[in-house]
Amino acid sequence: MIKVLQEATEATYGYRPSYRKVWMAKQKAVAHIYGDWEESYAELPRWMLGVQATLEGTMVVLKTSPVRIGDQVDESTRYFHHLFWTFPPCIEVFKHCKPLVSIDVTHLYGKYGGTLLLAITQDGNSNILPVAFALVEGENAESWAFFLSHLCQHVTPQEGILVIFDRHNGIKAALEATDSSWRLPHAYRAYCIRHVTVNFALSFKGQDARRLLVNEAYAKTEAEFDYWFDIMRTENSAMCEWAN
Repeated sequence: MIKVLQEATEATYGYRPSYRKVWMAKQKAVAHIYGDWEESYAELPRWMLGVQATLEGTMVVLKTSPVRIGDQVDESTRYFHHLFWTFPPCIEVFKHCKPLVSIDVTHLYGKYGGTLLLAITQDGNSNILPVAFALVEGENAESWAFFLSHLCQHVTPQEGILVIFDRHNGIKAALEATDSSWRLPHAYRAYCIRHVTVNFALSFKGQDARRLLVNEAYAKTEAEFDYWFDIMRTENSAMCEWAN
């Protein structure tokens, strides 16, 4: 984008500004059109009220923290910490879907970074549906505990839920905490096969090895699982040891 702007400026005015100048000009233009980052965070409470007023039943939980300067805490000024939200259709649709949620993240690359946590489920036709979201400072035990506690409270209060995740230590810590709502009999756990196969491929190269592991994971009966596991053992017993 910056290179395109440099070339456009040079073509129009016969002058090619430096990368830094173009980047700063772009930031000012974006702030002028959309508002700056600080204004956007300050608008969050208003956005929450607007969404709740427009779509009745929307659940929004904003957590802020006081500003700390040295040993002093300024309670009059607070900064953004965590935000959880889910919409009424998300809450309602989960009642009619498979009793499972898959949780994952995507990292944000704006001025202040951050991480978007999300939970998805599947309906009877294996369509993927998002059911809950959270903005947090990063992927750690505290942020996952915040997200999972509100997910359980507002979207998945029933027992027997299967939670699928990528074995991140922050998720494990949140699930295994003494005050966690994601213990038996409320929830069971499974690992995401996509993340497992990525780790598996680091030790065993080739598409055939990965295919065997995926076929095992998607086996619908014990006999089918044993069939693929025996093939894997024949190919390389070390793969079976890794899978176990």
